[in-house]
Amino acid sequence: MTIKNRFNVEGLYINVMIIILFGVMILVGYQTLKNQKENIEIEVDNTTREFETRIKAGVGSILYLHAAAEEIYKNKALSTKYAKKVHEVNAQGDFVLDIPVLSNLTGFGGLEHSKEVLHEMASSLELTRYFAIVKGLNKSFVRVYYASKHNFATSFPYVWSDQYMWDNSMLKKAPWLYASPMLNPDGDLFFTPLHKEIKKERLLLTIGHPVYSKKKFLGTVNLDIAVASESAFLDSKNQYDGTYVIVDPSGQIIAASGLEGYTTTAVFNAKELLSEALLALPFTDGQNVSFENDYICVKKFEMVPWKLIYIKNKMDIYITPLYYIGMMLAMILLLFGVKILINRLADSRNELERQALTDPMTKLYNRRYLSEITQHMLGLMRRSSSNLAVIMLDIDKFKNVNDTYGHQVGDEVIIKLAETLTEYTRKSDVVCRLGGEEFLVLLPETNVEGAMLKAETLRKVVEELTLTLADELKLSFTISLGVSQVAIDEENFDAAMNRADVALYEAKESGRNKVCIDHE
Repeated sequence: MTIKNRFNVEGLYINVMIIILFGVMILVGYQTLKNQKENIEIEVDNTTREFETRIKAGVGSILYLHAAAEEIYKNKALSTKYAKKVHEVNAQGDFVLDIPVLSNLTGFGGLEHSKEVLHEMASSLELTRYFAIVKGLNKSFVRVYYASKHNFATSFPYVWSDQYMWDNSMLKKAPWLYASPMLNPDGDLFFTPLHKEIKKERLLLTIGHPVYSKKKFLGTVNLDIAVASESAFLDSKNQYDGTYVIVDPSGQIIAASGLEGYTTTAVFNAKELLSEALLALPFTDGQNVSFENDYICVKKFEMVPWKLIYIKNKMDIYITPLYYIGMMLAMILLLFGVKILINRLADSRNELERQALTDPMTKLYNRRYLSEITQHMLGLMRRSSSNLAVIMLDIDKFKNVNDTYGHQVGDEVIIKLAETLTEYTRKSDVVCRLGGEEFLVLLPETNVEGAMLKAETLRKVVEELTLTLADELKLSFTISLGVSQVAIDEENFDAAMNRADVALYEAKESGRNKVCIDHE
């Protein structure tokens, strides 16, 4: 393969690679964007189900404890051994029972010794065994407890009474109010608004269920959930750095991840951190919908009266595809650079090749090109059984021109002759400058008679030429020409060229400004 062909093939390969890479770039960008959206939808769907599963576990635990509390309370033969050890600890009537292996019971307002209260205390202490089971299955939850209308509570896990005490302030808090017949006359499962834990400024959410005996309100079994732990759960699932927000029917933010301005130590209404238009969006059935500069997904929980909102900035979604597109584009630009380099190398190679095969002054082909083209033309002549003629010529008395007018004028004469030869020959003819004032013309598909006619035409045209020199001097010149024809059986061009050279010598010896033919 020639150097020229190799450059062309390499350029073609690069063009193909650029086209392929451009197509791959578009495909990769589209597929990456599509996958990103699908992966986000999967993440949101999984997060919703897992979050709801956590809350369902709490709901199931409360329903289980509620059923257990009512069954235990029905057992009138229940031992009151530990209930009788409850005692008052101060003049205000606060009473406690601290048994680390069991549980702690605390209360206020004076200890009642009635049979009904003792039985309820004994029932609540028996219930703590179930508290331990529930807390073991829900390690992320804070506390499980039973609170009585008789102003006491039994809780798990165990803490000393000086650290946790059921007091009068509890009756004003949501975990008790939402269980009371005043706010919950039907005795249904409830979810409280957010509230702060006693002595620990952390936000809690309580799931609870009132406990009744023969339609008589006794108290409530409750489970406290820390907002911080639920927000941490959302953080752990937030792989694509979006924004998760869990909102209750009142608009309170139950938990969040990636929400600017949100902390787990203060109660926030969703309207404080999110637009009303966004909060008014309907459920999106698990699909990301476009909203202003974001993609939004709004999901509904099945057993929990909350909704999950996921927000992802559109530009963040486009960054990953743009990253891959940028890499592909860099490769394409690199290939463009390589292609430009190859084109420049090819141009340089072409220019060097042209300079190597042409005469710098006349721009005609030189002797080197002649040696290359003749073998090709000989092969073509044999394959097509055609003719190939040769004309050799030089300028008559050219030395006198140089000596009289100078070499610059001599160069002008040579250039003018080259232009004339080019003008009066065919495109298929090959015109070469052999050196000095000597030229050669190859005439494919031309016999010796045709070559004679062409040579005579060239002689007459040159004879009529006039060059205007400085000071309006006029200069004319003539040429002598020798003609030969390549024989079909000749292996190379040398013999025909020698015959043309002999004919040229004859033209000069017989008076110049003539055309002669070899007689072999």
